[in-house]
Amino acid sequence: MRHTLPTVQSGTGLFARIVPFIFMLFLFGCGGSSSSPTPRVPPGPPSLDSLSPSSGVFGSAITITGTNFGTSQGSSTVTFNGQTASAVSWTPATIVAKVPSGATTGNVVVTVDGNASNGVNFTVVALPTGSIAPSYFGFQCGIGDTADCGNANGTVVVWPSTQAQPGMLRLHDTGTQWANIEGAGAGQYQWNNLDAWLDAIATHQPLDVIEVFTWVPCWDVPNPNTECSSPPTSPVGTNTPPGDLTADGSPSFNTFVTAFVTHCSANNNCVKDYIKYYEMWNEWDISYHWTGTMAQVYQMVAPAASIIKSNITDAVILTPSTTPDSDTGLGYQADLQNWLNYETQHGRISDWIAWHVYLTVGNSQNEIVTPETQWGTYNVNFLSIQASTSGWTTTPWADTETNYNGAPPPGLNYSCPQSSSPSPPVTFSADDCAGMIARWQLLHDSNGAVSVDWYKWNETIGSNPQYETVYYNLMQYLVGGKFGGPCSFTAANGATTWTCSFTEAPPNNTQALWVWTPNEAGTSYTVPSGYTDYKDLQGNTHTVTAGTSITIGVEPFMLEQ
Repeated sequence: MRHTLPTVQSGTGLFARIVPFIFMLFLFGCGGSSSSPTPRVPPGPPSLDSLSPSSGVFGSAITITGTNFGTSQGSSTVTFNGQTASAVSWTPATIVAKVPSGATTGNVVVTVDGNASNGVNFTVVALPTGSIAPSYFGFQCGIGDTADCGNANGTVVVWPSTQAQPGMLRLHDTGTQWANIEGAGAGQYQWNNLDAWLDAIATHQPLDVIEVFTWVPCWDVPNPNTECSSPPTSPVGTNTPPGDLTADGSPSFNTFVTAFVTHCSANNNCVKDYIKYYEMWNEWDISYHWTGTMAQVYQMVAPAASIIKSNITDAVILTPSTTPDSDTGLGYQADLQNWLNYETQHGRISDWIAWHVYLTVGNSQNEIVTPETQWGTYNVNFLSIQASTSGWTTTPWADTETNYNGAPPPGLNYSCPQSSSPSPPVTFSADDCAGMIARWQLLHDSNGAVSVDWYKWNETIGSNPQYETVYYNLMQYLVGGKFGGPCSFTAANGATTWTCSFTEAPPNNTQALWVWTPNEAGTSYTVPSGYTDYKDLQGNTHTVTAGTSITIGVEPFMLEQ
């Protein structure tokens, strides 16, 4: 459209229109106003000052400090070397964001209203991964529990009669603890239980074994009448530090450990030949297992670790285990950090880091937390602490106690419940419960775990045909293979898909991809280029065509090229 200048009008109409304009010029141009309005200055582009921490693993929470972030996120973004991250919280000067799956080392950048900030470098820590060994699959059995590898009177080991034998046995609540063996008095050893285990282990080789130290004998505490009444559910002994403990250790514990590692059964099956791994105390950061301080734990176990190493040359020492159920008042993350720092400052004794994460954490025995959620809630934090602690970054780590049910006693039944606590209840199918076992293992192994040990494995998995089949086939597919990196997920159209790149065991070295969704209803998945079949966890192989859609579900399967 053509535009023309307006014509000049005459008369009073024109005068009435221009007088106000002249008056305004007089006020503002000639100082007629006592104060002039301050023009709105738009805020500058966002600026980053620091990241805390400056390194971490996928899923770890990073605090970003700076200026001009805006009062809320809106359409603003945070990227880690170009990979968009999800924000947990957002204020004008602080953002908490999680390292996105698939991120690589590079600059963190905040973009607000299209304006990008300066970049601050963040290091994505690639945790060590290697070929999967049978010992990556672990189990606990207990003498005296007829459902869990023992007869009723607690004198005989009844080995699980399943095709799936995990490669790591964890001796905890097995009658081999300090208070069990030396409970009658100093030097009065009862080796029956340990001998039963040594003889059983000898006939089920190859098998790696972890001995767990816990429970102090009542004769070795200052006030046994009171200290041995707590915890009341203790199998034997107490959670009180030894009465002879000093900064140089506990002579009574040292004597016991010496006797333990030099012991042989009547059949000449010796500890030094069959028990290589030592978890130096069970869950030191909950008072149920230990009422002393962290320093006292170290004082007790450090000399004992030296005794083990001097008698078993290839022994592996695990840190006393940490648990999210910590009641130190500091929180489980501080507990692990403080322990690693303490060893660094007072003398390194541990070859592995041990922690415990169950698929249920809390007081409700009917509440299940899915592996994916639990991983991001606890394990990621454990791994971030390890990754950011000098001297510990590449240390092997193990989740040495896990199961579905981790509620405090007496609500322990170690089974996958059919519904959880939200309203309305969430129902879990048998397929989902079986799938959780596999997904939990895949998340651990792909992130560098060297063992995942199921408490009451036989009661939970070995005696359940569906679970045992899934566990067995997962072992067959994984052992000898190697993950290309941590499992990661993508979310689109309301569906979440998890994948893990994997190279199968030699000599085939087949390139594979693990795939699943946590959604019980399943979701559609397009087969990537190059893949021709997949193996399910029932042991079946199915032909597929690249580019076509298939349905994935809660039980992972392995696509193969």
